[in-house]
Amino acid sequence: MLNDRKASELVTKSLRRTLTDEESDALEKNLTDSKELEAFAKLSRQIQISAVEIATLAERGDVTIGPGLSGEAKDRLKDSITAVQSGDVQLSGTADQLDSQQDENPLKRTTLLPSGSDQAWPQQMVAEQGSPYQGADDARIGESRFTVIRPLGKGGLGNVWLARDERLKRNVAIKELNAEALQSEKSWQRFRREAEITGLLEHPSIVPLYQYSFDKNTGEQFYAMRFVGKRTLADAIIEHHERIRSGERDDAGLGLHRLLSIFLDICQAIAYAHSRGVIHRDLKPENVALDNFGQVIVLDWGLAKLSEEGELVNHLSRESNIADKALAQTVDGEVIGTPLYMAPEQASGDLDHVDERTDVYGLGGILFSILTGCAPHETSSELAQSNLKEVLKAIAENRSPEPSDYAQSVPRELEAICIKSMAFKSYLRYEQVSHLADAVELWMAGQSEKKSRYENLRMEGRELRADLQSSIRDLETNARFMSRLPPIQELITAQGDQEIAVWRERLTTIYTGLLTAKSDYQTIAYCKIEAGVCSEIVRVERHSTDHSNIRSVPRSRLRKVKTNPFLDTVIQQKPEEVLTSLVCDADCEPEDNCFGDDDVHLVAAVPVYDQNTEEPYGVVLIDCDIDRVMRRQVSEHATASEIVIACDIHHVMMRSHFGHVVEDSISKTVAEETPHFCQAVEVLQNHLEFIDETNTEVYGARLWLTSNRHGLMYLLRSGRNKTHS
Repeated sequence: MLNDRKASELVTKSLRRTLTDEESDALEKNLTDSKELEAFAKLSRQIQISAVEIATLAERGDVTIGPGLSGEAKDRLKDSITAVQSGDVQLSGTADQLDSQQDENPLKRTTLLPSGSDQAWPQQMVAEQGSPYQGADDARIGESRFTVIRPLGKGGLGNVWLARDERLKRNVAIKELNAEALQSEKSWQRFRREAEITGLLEHPSIVPLYQYSFDKNTGEQFYAMRFVGKRTLADAIIEHHERIRSGERDDAGLGLHRLLSIFLDICQAIAYAHSRGVIHRDLKPENVALDNFGQVIVLDWGLAKLSEEGELVNHLSRESNIADKALAQTVDGEVIGTPLYMAPEQASGDLDHVDERTDVYGLGGILFSILTGCAPHETSSELAQSNLKEVLKAIAENRSPEPSDYAQSVPRELEAICIKSMAFKSYLRYEQVSHLADAVELWMAGQSEKKSRYENLRMEGRELRADLQSSIRDLETNARFMSRLPPIQELITAQGDQEIAVWRERLTTIYTGLLTAKSDYQTIAYCKIEAGVCSEIVRVERHSTDHSNIRSVPRSRLRKVKTNPFLDTVIQQKPEEVLTSLVCDADCEPEDNCFGDDDVHLVAAVPVYDQNTEEPYGVVLIDCDIDRVMRRQVSEHATASEIVIACDIHHVMMRSHFGHVVEDSISKTVAEETPHFCQAVEVLQNHLEFIDETNTEVYGARLWLTSNRHGLMYLLRSGRNKTHS
């Protein structure tokens, strides 16, 4: 029988695996003969396992290990000693028997370095709970060194710093408890809880956690995560709406499209968290980071709620798995969530009814901010800035706001999605985040189709304007050419009826040829203007009922009328300067009507000068049948559901539905006949185009004429159904 000292030495050498064969045989014999020695060996082994386990986990940054022994470590050590004392643990003294029993419980597996090793770290490591043991060489221990660079932000619980990982030579974000939170045990628990939840949520749009550890100098806990920069979704929203307010036009809707793409990435991250039983509860644009390459990262899971049925609740350590109601009281007077984006059930403190649809409300709040540039409850907060209780009461009792309460130019379909997401009653919201994401994605897909149709509409409107511009240039060219003809000057100097008749006939022949070639021209006339009176010298016109019948007006039927403002302007022009305008009946007195009917005319006129005296003598006028031109145009552009052509005095000149002219619209104002075009008409008073940036349904194009007195407006509206609106 060995003495106590010798037996103790053999037990110690056995645990270290340094026994010789002779010593192993001696120890085995004495363990069989002495119950006291066997109990001592069991107790020694359990103490060694627990001590090494604690050291190993502390080196690895285990959240259960703080300065000294944690409560959990003490409990495990106490339980091990009690088990040995009660005889529940069966242990043999040989190395082979020790290995056999360790394999039965992989959590207690002892990993030893070779004898004589000079490694400084512990010689025993414990495999992660729930994972099978793979062998001694699979255990790893390491550490990183972080150098703090500058502060990034501060919150109610912790501070965030930019730091340098000296091992991997990369920047990281370090979060640690602030001075006030360090004094609260529950704040420590909440911080550990946040780190564990963040680390367990592995998704491309959730901030990755690199390490959780304790500072060796202070013993304070911290965790390192990816540094994603300081740009957030809130910054992007502010920039987008500042551009809009500054007058910058988002013709293609790219700004809104990019923000909605970010929103969909957020939805995917939250849907993943929900699938693992985690509710964020503090969704807002400030908690969404945007890097420079389009990646979206959801931050700040410190207020997350874990579902009792979720898979993650069983993965949290004992200290961090605190109840939700206890979390609500971690900081005295703190509110769970941000009031500006808070759901009514959060504002009322009804934590039992906080579920996935609470995050749906938060996502709706982010969508609200994207559409309006404002937080949903911004008005409530402004009304009671110094009284948080009043703000929460207003949120809990009043209806949820709507985007149109803050901004008028919000796409109607997107507003409906936002309103449903932020319904006051949670059961009226989207049941799942994926349903909300699908609705937004479908809108974006439909919007792409809608924008494609709108681009076609814009092309049509521009083609209509370009077609008329081409006709006007041709009209001006012909008017200028007709004023240069030799008979023009010969008629100025002709003496006697016979000579005048000869030159009239020659000019009439040329004018008739022009009207024959140009089917849109209604009349061409050469007039003498003297003392405010316009006297026709030659006039060729189409028959009023037979368009193909072109006739020369005999001298006895030529008219002599007072000039109108248009002719007064023409006669003051320099030689060969063409004036083109819409001439309306409102410009003429009934007895001075230049054309003898009640229509609006597109007229090009050029002054004629006497070559001998170099004084103004008269004008050459060509009257284009604008009604005929417009009918041809709308019949060739039938993609638009509605086309309205109006003069700038707001009277409708022509209106069509899918290429069919609506006759009873003529002479009515745009406001009377088509109120949905009123905004476009207002914009076109000062701009050449109106682009519908919100609903992409209306396009307007303006055509200024030479005189700048009158012009034409093309108003187009998209649509699929051939219905009269």
